[in-house]
Amino acid sequence: MEPNTGKIRVNKNLDYETTTSYNLRVRAFDGIYEDFADVIIKIENVNDERPRFLDFNRNATIPEEELREGCIVKVEAYDPDLPRDVDQHIKYYIVKPELEEFMRIDDTGCLTLIKPLDRDPPNGYEKWQIYINAKDEDGGPNSLHAPTEITIILTDINDNAPYLDMPGPVVWPENKDPGVITKLHANDNDGDNNGPPFHFELDNFAPDVIQKGFRITDDGNSNYQIEAIRRFDREQQKTYFVPIVISDNGIRPMTGTSTLTVVIGDENDNEMKPGHSEIFVYNYKGLSSSVIGRVFVEDEDDWDLPDKTFGWKSSEHRDKFQLDEATGDISVMYNPIYEDVLEGTFDLEFSVWEESRLFERHTVDASVRVVIKKIPEIAIDRSGSIRLANITAEEFIALSKREELQKYIGKLFNISTDNVDVFTAFTTKTGEFLDVRFSAHGSPYYMPEKINGKLAEHQSELEDLIGGKVYMVNIDECLIEKASCESSCMNVLIKHERPQTVRTNRTSFVGVHAEIQTECSCSSPPAENICYNGGTMVGKTCNCPEGYNSGPRCEVIDVGFSGDGYAWYQPLTLCESGRINLQLETGTDNGLVFYVGPLSYSGSPLKVKDFMSLEVSNGFAKLLVDYGTGTSLLEQKEVNIGDGRKHDVEIKWNSKNIELIVDSCTMRTCMSLAAPVGTHEFLNVNGPVQVGGTSKNLGALGSQLGWTYVPTSKGFVGCISNFTFNDHVYNLGEPSYSVSASPGCSRILTQAVTFGIDTNFLVALLVCIAVLLILILAVVVHK
Repeated sequence: MEPNTGKIRVNKNLDYETTTSYNLRVRAFDGIYEDFADVIIKIENVNDERPRFLDFNRNATIPEEELREGCIVKVEAYDPDLPRDVDQHIKYYIVKPELEEFMRIDDTGCLTLIKPLDRDPPNGYEKWQIYINAKDEDGGPNSLHAPTEITIILTDINDNAPYLDMPGPVVWPENKDPGVITKLHANDNDGDNNGPPFHFELDNFAPDVIQKGFRITDDGNSNYQIEAIRRFDREQQKTYFVPIVISDNGIRPMTGTSTLTVVIGDENDNEMKPGHSEIFVYNYKGLSSSVIGRVFVEDEDDWDLPDKTFGWKSSEHRDKFQLDEATGDISVMYNPIYEDVLEGTFDLEFSVWEESRLFERHTVDASVRVVIKKIPEIAIDRSGSIRLANITAEEFIALSKREELQKYIGKLFNISTDNVDVFTAFTTKTGEFLDVRFSAHGSPYYMPEKINGKLAEHQSELEDLIGGKVYMVNIDECLIEKASCESSCMNVLIKHERPQTVRTNRTSFVGVHAEIQTECSCSSPPAENICYNGGTMVGKTCNCPEGYNSGPRCEVIDVGFSGDGYAWYQPLTLCESGRINLQLETGTDNGLVFYVGPLSYSGSPLKVKDFMSLEVSNGFAKLLVDYGTGTSLLEQKEVNIGDGRKHDVEIKWNSKNIELIVDSCTMRTCMSLAAPVGTHEFLNVNGPVQVGGTSKNLGALGSQLGWTYVPTSKGFVGCISNFTFNDHVYNLGEPSYSVSASPGCSRILTQAVTFGIDTNFLVALLVCIAVLLILILAVVVHK
């Protein structure tokens, strides 16, 4: 206590759990008189003690794969801040969310199973560690928590069949006498009591060629081996798939069948014969020192390269190509004079020598035709692409599918095959897919939206032609939600200078190594350092000609439609937050303003069905948005946009909200707001933005894809202008592809809207004028 002021202070932190109140006797004295007072200080209880668990058995043992009823473990905690004889207000939680599909804990601390637990690999554990949190104050925002650990030990049951545990195929040389190929080894995901020793035998249903070629023997100590019981010839069959039945030693034995791959090793027992091969090469920024293919000769043997020596037969073209005499590899010789411009057809002649212990040294001729074609960078930048399944790069080249695709694209666009380049074919890193890139041109090169869009419309024909499944048209690594990025995702075309080679025996293909990589951002495409439509560059800006509506790069920013057309533009980037702004003028009550989404279904395994559409419906704006898990409908009923006047439309979307605003009106009556339907959070689309209409029957497409609401397929009549996506200006006057679209809008406005007067009103006015003229004529005749 301060003697001069009477203020009472605490010397240390007070603890309610130790002392709940203090009684102080205070004396006041002025030197002559004194007085006393009693001061009672009550300590207020605050939540400063974490819950504490009572002792319990932290280990529980149960059989695996059994849904046991009742509590597996029961825990109890109390709050030291409260008396023990009152409700402790404790809530219990399982710490790891992934365990919540297997178990739950109630407010009494009873831990129960809702799904059986697995003990065995790859997804099970012998011991399951569960962390439980106890929170006081009923788990409220100011609650404190304390963790405890529970271990559930699972006893093993024999629920897994054994399997072969041997790395890769085994090799057995051709022409070798019968003998032991290899010892057999197996494994079992169950415990030791339900595992070895294992029993092996040949599957009784194995094909006759297996039964007569192999057998399984035992040395009497449960050591099994597979033997060859005849001599093999690789030229008859290269690989055998041997089915082996394996049983474990469990209480109730489990049996499984595994396949052992036996490769017959090659011996050089066949003489080679003359051969001819062809190599097609795309020259992109030079080919110096690039291996483009190999000299080919006819030979039934295929492991005999060390027995061969290669050499030039003719000196022609030796200044452009070089030969590896040991391997037969052909590469382009470095020459800075013509490296970047090398193209044409080159016929190369070689001699090949071979010698084996089974035959004498001999020589044959081999010819190779090399076709080199230059490809400009614009062809790659404007390329279309497809991702295929169930076909390899080698099959695509050897079966001439590249040439067939080239002819198909030429026919589709009614252009010469020479104007089509299929310049990339490579297997993806996962080994699942084949990525193919191509370009086409009349003059100039077609935009990728045009090529991809037309191929997407003919996806079934494309699959029949190639013999593989079209997994994706327009390769888009952002299309599957959160596969590459957690939110915003942008595709970037990477062009490697080193070529990509696909080798088969008689045909080799050297293409451009161009692939899509992702950036987890949402950047607008970089502005081209050019001015369109006769504009002139002044510094970093463009001076545009007078007399028409233009964008910052002199883009034509409006396009008109008469109800029977559409125009395609570049797709939307996947952005965490997106915004589209546009202006429109129409005198009609119904029509599709734009649509972006799938162009076909064709049973695609991707099943991506995201879309967005804006339409005029009964004179008002109607927006449909589907993130892939349900369609959101937004309608604005305050502002009539079918009155022939210009109206501003703004669309905003993110993972939580979708918003439609007309004429910058933010009043509740003219602003429409909705949440996305379902669990998906982003708009994942890779088709072109289709403005003014669509090439597809959206009703049929929506039925196939299961959309809740389906956009109209009725074409738009009027003018659309100033279309931007996240401030990127769309060059509406130069669509990638269009049908009956009029850049500039002047003709359309003359046809459909005159001075903002509805077309129906004009018709009525003309009828009235005609009637008036007839009456005047009747009066004149009567007089």
